[in-house]
Order: sequence, then structure tokens, then C-alpha cells
Amino acid sequence: MLASLTRWAKPYYVTTPIYYVNAEPHIGHLHSSVMADVLRRYAELRRRGWSTYSPAPAHATRALMTTGTDEHGLKIQRVAESMHIDPRTLCDRVSVRFEALLKAADIAPTRFLRTTEAVHQAAVQHFWAQLQDAGHIYLGAHEGWYAVSDEAFYPASQVQEQGGVYTSIETGQRVEWTSETNYKFRLSAFREPLLAWLEANPDVIQPRSMYEHVLAEVRAGLSDLSVSRLASRLSWGIPVPHDPSHTMYVWIDALVNYLTALGYPSAMQGWPVDAHIVGKDIVRFHAIYWPAFLMAAGLPLPRTIVAHSHWTVEKTKMSKSRGNAINPFDALETYGVDTMRYYLMRIGGHIGTDADYAPALVEEHKRKFLQGQLGNLLSRVLAPKIQQRLAGEWLTRPAHATDPLEQACTELPRVYEHSMESYEPSKAVQAVFDVIAHTNELVQHTAPWSADTPLSDVHRCVYLSSEALRVCGTLLSPIMPRAMSSLLDALQVPAAQRAWDALAFRAQIPLRRSSSKIAPLFPRT
Repeated sequence: MLASLTRWAKPYYVTTPIYYVNAEPHIGHLHSSVMADVLRRYAELRRRGWSTYSPAPAHATRALMTTGTDEHGLKIQRVAESMHIDPRTLCDRVSVRFEALLKAADIAPTRFLRTTEAVHQAAVQHFWAQLQDAGHIYLGAHEGWYAVSDEAFYPASQVQEQGGVYTSIETGQRVEWTSETNYKFRLSAFREPLLAWLEANPDVIQPRSMYEHVLAEVRAGLSDLSVSRLASRLSWGIPVPHDPSHTMYVWIDALVNYLTALGYPSAMQGWPVDAHIVGKDIVRFHAIYWPAFLMAAGLPLPRTIVAHSHWTVEKTKMSKSRGNAINPFDALETYGVDTMRYYLMRIGGHIGTDADYAPALVEEHKRKFLQGQLGNLLSRVLAPKIQQRLAGEWLTRPAHATDPLEQACTELPRVYEHSMESYEPSKAVQAVFDVIAHTNELVQHTAPWSADTPLSDVHRCVYLSSEALRVCGTLLSPIMPRAMSSLLDALQVPAAQRAWDALAFRAQIPLRRSSSKIAPLFPRT
């Protein structure tokens, strides 16, 4: 979990998987990136203010997020060959698209790393040498079922045959029998240490169902892992130190990116990682291979591995062959950045179950919740007709017992925090919108626009609604940073009051002295 007694000891660090450049970005890539960005922004918001556990030191506001592209391997080599271009050209062409997607989604990572960078090659070769010098890597014969798409060997127990075609049971990708001499990592030697780690840290893999799956796999036994391929078969990759006849197997290359991004081997500020955000199809590599590599190198292990589920499209599996893959650039352009970030977290924020992408549902959420509930509430509360009914430049807190809406806003941060700390952003968003619905009920019941409503009731309604909007806008800022910045600007909230320790209701709030209506938060398209 994010919450721990040591939460302030280092910068918060969250990662996405590095994305494979054999194809254009899709909605799943955007989902992973938005989730990591939301956790980074939440950590910054949380660390700027009051802590349940201990006061936060000055450096604790820092939160790091890294992402990038995985550019080596046989799959890249084969795709480039099929396109009659060299692998580097393919990588350059696709990697820039992933960078563009981040920018389009208002995501600014601390580091975007490409595994073809010279600094990464140096880091990986150093890491390899550490493992080899300690006796964890040896040269030996290897044969087994290999999936080019997964860049992984699978034991016979994890392979199925249908109509003469052999595929991985876990991923469904085609496998081929491969026999060769290569370097192997002594994964079998780490079965007991991995078991001890997993059993001592039952929250280290989220959701719980995925933890149980990994635990069962480790208990069943682990085989040594191939970590290189002959250069005659795989030329596109990082050479094994002191043996250029072998190329490093892609997973040891790819996984070290999380260290390279922090400056490894000369610097590692931020390690251990607080959360690796990964798709459920690559959990084994992050929850078994990666911890074993780190143990072998004498480095701290990840605090949490968050395995989110996949996306379907109108209840159908998304795939290039079906032609239903969602172009994330088009989605962002069509519905807006904040709407897409909201939808990906509210619908895709349940990490244990697959989420469905349906244009009609995106439209419904934008119309009903963003425009109808949140945007309309702000427009009503700040309507010139209502604001100008009240005297002065400031609105003071009414002298009354705690209102039910104020009580709901007081409880909301803890509910929100628990959901975010449990890696359930969907529940966090739902909790905020429950309070927004409560606020709309207050406004509708009071009717502050009506000349028949007593000024004292208008006063009370505008004060409570404005403060509820401020609290909700602050908590929604990691999810919809652009729109919530506009909301808080419209409410004239100073920067110091957009922090976690400023979520309590204030003694007074400014009135909006303008004859013009505010611009809609979520314009109709």
C-alpha cells in the first residue's frame, strides 16, 4: 500500500510498463499511463499536506513517474524485416507516438526511457555482470516452447495444442519449439526466498486474486530461466558482456529500465519502487523474475505490483485482427482529455475485472456526470443572479450545527484515501461523485435562484455548495487536472487552499462579482 510508516522516507516512485514498439499505441497503453499519472499526482497532493502517520519532510512532495518504450527483441526484429526497414527506424517511428500520447493526455513523466539508449545498455550490462559475478548466471543448453510475441519460454504444462497449433495457455500466443545453448539465470535457487517474500507481504501484488495466482506458481516450483539468445538468431538487442555471440534476452533488458530511469548504477533515489503498474499478462515477469533478479543483485524489492485487467470493446475482446482496437488519439480528440482520463479511471479503475470501452457509455458519462452533475453544479452556484443576491465580497460560514453535506465532505478524504491506497481509483471517483450528487440535491431543494428563497437559505446553500465543490475539485485534480484547475480558478481558490491539509471547510469564501457566466467545464462537442 502507499500508506506506511516509511511513506515519507523517499520520493514516491510509480512506473508504467515500458511499451513494446511493434505496433501503434492503443487504449490499454493510455489506461496504464493515466493510472500511473493519477497515482503520482495523488502522492504529490497527499504529501503536500497533513499525514495520518507522521509529519512529511520538505522533500516528500516529490513524486516520480517513469515510462518508456521496450525496443529490443526477436519480435521487433521480425516486424522490421517484414516492413523492409531496419529495427532502429521502426523503433524511432513508433516510440515518438508513445511520447506524443503522453503529452496529449496531460502526462509529463519524470523520465521517458528508450531501451536503445546508450545509458540503458551500460546499466543493463552492469546489472548482468553483477549477477554473473555472483554465480547466478551460467551457460547451458536450453530447449522449450518459445512465444515470439511474449518473448518468453513456457514449460509444457503451460502450452496447449489445438488443430496442430501450439499456444500459451496464459496469453494465447503461438509458441514454437526451440533448442539452443544460451545463458541461464538460476531462478530455481530463488524459490524459497520468493516464497518467504510473498508470504510475508500478502499485499505486495494487487489484486488479491493475482497474488494467489503468483504464490501458487512459485510453490509449484521454478525452472532456471533463459536470459540470452544466440546473436545469430537475435541480433537486435544488447550484447552479453564479454560474449558478443549472445544477445541478452529481452526481459532482463526490459526490467532493468526501472533502475536505469533513476540513474542506476550511480544513483537510485526513489528506489524501491512504490508501485509497478502492469497489465495482467505480464505479472509473472514482474512478480517472479524481477524480484529474483533484484535478490540476486542485492537490491530492495518492489513495494507493490499492481496488475490491472484488460479492455474489451462493447463486450468484445479488443484485437488488431478484429479491427476494433481503439485509437487513443482519436478518443482524446473526440471526448476531451479530462473526460477520457475520468472514464479510464471510473470504468477501468477496478483492477480485478476487465473494463469495457463503449463510445455510447463514454458519451453518457460525459453528459450525465461531468456536464450534468459537476459542470452544471458549478454553473448554478456561480451564476451571477445568485451571487449578486448576497452582500459584500466575502461569504462567511453560517452559524449552525454541522450540516450533513459538510459532514460528508469531512469524511470524503478518508474514503478517497482508502480507495487510492488500495489501488481502486474507480471507488475514489465514485465517492467524490456521491458527494457531488448530495450537493446537487441541496441546491435543487433550496432553489437559491428563486426570489421566494430567504437570503439566509441562499447564503447557506452557496457557502456549502462552494466548499463542497472545492473539496471535490481538489480530490478530482489527479484524475482531471485541467478541468479541476478551471473549477478551482472559478471558485477563486488560492493555491495554498488546493492542498490536502486545506480540505476542511473555511471560515469565509469569496463571492464572484461578475455579470458574466463562467465557461462550461466540459463543453459540448
